[in-house]
Amino acid sequence: DRGKAGRKRTLLTDAKGIPLAVVLCGANRHDSQKLAEVLEAVVIAVPALAEQEQRHLVLDRGYATPTCRQVAVQAGFVAHIPPKATEQRPLPAPGDPARHPARRWVVEVGHAWFNRFRRLQTRWEKRQDLYLGFVQLAACLIIWRKLAPVACSPKLSG
Repeated sequence: DRGKAGRKRTLLTDAKGIPLAVVLCGANRHDSQKLAEVLEAVVIAVPALAEQEQRHLVLDRGYATPTCRQVAVQAGFVAHIPPKATEQRPLPAPGDPARHPARRWVVEVGHAWFNRFRRLQTRWEKRQDLYLGFVQLAACLIIWRKLAPVACSPKLSG
């Protein structure tokens, strides 16, 4: 067994950071190995698209493999994955128009919301099903906190 011990959350969010799917795996697994599983784990009904619309999936450089691109296309997404740096093609400097725009912060905000729950920040449960239950409960609370103010806000007349 190589790599570090522990668990990690692979998270799929919408454009505002609201969690849509969470998959747990060992910390010694690469994130790209769980891409298909997290795309299948979405528990809400996805609305139908108009003819000209497309679904976009923004991933970081760790997912820059042909397999991940194929999984994204098969799931109906347009994948936005920045290329990996090579000796022949180094990363452009920040602010350079050729550099891929930074969008990963949305998922990092989602992870930060999960880490606000002390029960999840340090895993105390030995059984994965119990830990998954707490992760799902935290996801429900995060969704409620983000959507309740919108649903309860008074309608503006005008």
